[in-house]
Order: sequence, then structure tokens, then C-alpha cells
Amino acid sequence: METALENKGLIEKLNDPNTMDSLERLLDQLPGIAQRMDKLDQLLTSAESVMADPRTVEKIKLKLDHTNIDWNTLESGIHLLEKLPSLLQVIERLEQAAVFAEDVMKDEKSIQYLLQNVEDYTIPLKERFSQGKRIWEEVRSEAEKNTRQISLLTIMKWIKEPQVQRLLAYVQAFINVMPNLENRKGD
Repeated sequence: METALENKGLIEKLNDPNTMDSLERLLDQLPGIAQRMDKLDQLLTSAESVMADPRTVEKIKLKLDHTNIDWNTLESGIHLLEKLPSLLQVIERLEQAAVFAEDVMKDEKSIQYLLQNVEDYTIPLKERFSQGKRIWEEVRSEAEKNTRQISLLTIMKWIKEPQVQRLLAYVQAFINVMPNLENRKGD
């Protein structure tokens, strides 16, 4: 009696469309599953035959004893394997950049363009440096020529000059900032 009821439940399950779809998919995949099982069986058979040979096992043990492999190494390897997809993306980007740089280095027009752009950026800097050097030379020359003594009245007149006021504002700001910088070093 139980068998008949069980068969009736089985027949109802087989009539379910979801069950039929699942069975059809399983039957479609069955040849691939069988191939994988055969390969796994071959692999296990090979591993068993290797492990059955005492000389081979001894060689493997000797090699493992002289290696640096431990649990930390295995965990690191697994962690590295997890990172491989993102590392692959980074390497591909670096490779693209290297190919691009190589192509640019082979192209004379690109090199000329880069050199021109570098020159366009450096010319203003060179000019400012040259101008600053000229000003410093003039100031030094003027200071060396000046032999008269500087009086307190002369200094008072200078202090009223806008350029001196601006210079003194920078000196004051420098004096205010220095203690703050010293305090940050201690943090």
C-alpha cells in the first residue's frame, strides 16, 4: 500500500513542469558530467599510483622539506589567487600604457610635440629664474656700491614705502607661521 502511494507521489512530481525542466537540463549535461568524472577518476588513479610508490613519496617529502611552504604560504597563495582578476586588469592597463609609450617613442612627430610642450612649460620658468637672478645681481651690486651709513631717519623713511610695507607683511606672516609649524612637528 505504501509503495502505491509513494509511486503516486513520484508520478505527481514527474508531472510537475519544474521537475521536467530540471530533468531535461540534467540529461543534457550528463555527458559533460560523465567526462569530468572520468577525468577526476584518472587524476585520482594517477595520484594513488604516485602515492603508492615509496620512492616517489620520499622524493616529494624531501623537496617539500627543503621548501618554504607552510600554512602561511598556502594562505598567501590562495589570497593571491583571489586577487588575480584585479591584478590582471592592472597589468593589462600597464601593458596598454607601455605599448602607447613605445608607439609614441617610435613616432618622430609625437616626440617633437612632447618636446615642444615641455619647452612651452619650461620657458616661463627659465625667464622668471633669469629675471630673479638679474634683480639679485643688481641689488647686490647696488649694495656693494653703497658706502654711506644708514641712519634711523633713513629707515623710518623706508618703512613708509609700499614695497617695504609689503616685505614687512611677509616677514610678520613668516614669524606668525613658524611657531605653528614647530607645533605640528611635535604631533
